[in-house]
Amino acid sequence: MFRAIAYSYVCRLVVPVWLLAGAIFKLVELNPKLLPPPVLSVVTGTDGAFGVSGGEWLDLAMRIIVAGEFLLAAAMLTMPRFARAVSIATLALFCAILGSVIADAFREKGFEGVLKGSCGCFGSAGPNPLVMLGIDGVLLIVSILARRSPRAMQVGRMFGLPACLLLTAIGAIAAAMSPARSEIDLTPVDPPKAADAVPAATAWPGLPAKAAPYYIPDFPTWLNTRLDSQEFARLMTPAPPESINQGTWFILLYRMDCDHCHELMTEHFTGHLATPVLAIAIPDTDPAASLEMPCEECQLRTLVKGPEYVLTTPVLLRLENGVITRMATDHEDTAALDACLAP
Repeated sequence: MFRAIAYSYVCRLVVPVWLLAGAIFKLVELNPKLLPPPVLSVVTGTDGAFGVSGGEWLDLAMRIIVAGEFLLAAAMLTMPRFARAVSIATLALFCAILGSVIADAFREKGFEGVLKGSCGCFGSAGPNPLVMLGIDGVLLIVSILARRSPRAMQVGRMFGLPACLLLTAIGAIAAAMSPARSEIDLTPVDPPKAADAVPAATAWPGLPAKAAPYYIPDFPTWLNTRLDSQEFARLMTPAPPESINQGTWFILLYRMDCDHCHELMTEHFTGHLATPVLAIAIPDTDPAASLEMPCEECQLRTLVKGPEYVLTTPVLLRLENGVITRMATDHEDTAALDACLAP
C-alpha cells in the first residue's frame, strides 16, 4: 500500500510540483549567478560553443534549464508509466549536484561554509544546500521504494504523450517569453569624491552610457589588448589614475569576501609595492562577510552596481603601457601567477 501511495503522490505529484516551483523561481529572477556552482560551471564552460556568447548565452542557458525542468515535470504529471524513472533520475542528479556543492563548501570553509548560503535551486530564495539535500534525498528514497499500481495507471491513462508535449510547449513558451533583464543606464552617475578625483586630462574613456545585465568576461581574448578597450574594465568607478597607461601595473579583480583573493594579496601585495596595483572590487558580496584589506598601497576601485558579474576571483592582469600582457585567472595555476608576477 505504501509503495503504491508513494508512486501516486510522490512520483506523480510532489516531485513534479517541487520541480515546477524551482523552475518558476528561476524564471522570475533569470539570474544565472544563483545557479548551483557545478551547473553554472557547465554554463560558463559552454559559453560560445553554440554560436551564442556572453550575456546572451547566460540568458539563453537559463531559459533552456527552465524549459528542461518544465519538460521533466510534465512527463511525471502526464505519463504514469515513466513517472518513477524520471523522478529517480531527476532527484539523483539533484543530489549529486548538491553533494558537490556541499563538498566544495566544506573544502573551502569547513562545516561553517556548508551551513551558509543558498543552493540556488529556487533562485535567491533557495534553502541551504544541506537542507535541500535532505529534502531531495528523502524524495529520492521514497521514489525508489515506490511501485506502480493499476489504479495509478488508470488515473493517468487520459493523459500521455500529447498532454506532456502540450504542457512542455506551454513551459517552453513561458521560458522564451519571460522578459529579459534590460540594460542598465549608467548616466547620471554619482561624481567621485574629491580625494578620489582624477585629472581631467586622463585618457581613460570613462563609464559606458549603458551596462549589460550580465558580464561573463572571456579573459584569454584580453591578451595583447588595451585595458581601456574592454567594456567590463570601464565599469570601474571612480576612474583609474591617469598613470594607468604608463609603465607596469597590476590589475586585481577581487571580492571582499573571497579567501583566495585575501591570500593572494597577503602573499604578494603587502608592504611597499614596487609595482603599482589597482584592486577592483566586484560588488556582489555580503558586507558582513568582508575580509580585511591587506594591501595598504593598492589603489582601490569598484565595479558599478547593477549588472551581474559572472566570474571567479581572484583575477590578476599585468599591464604594460595600458596593454594587457599577462594574466592569471585561476588561483590554483601557480605557474600562470608566477609568470604574471615575474619581472
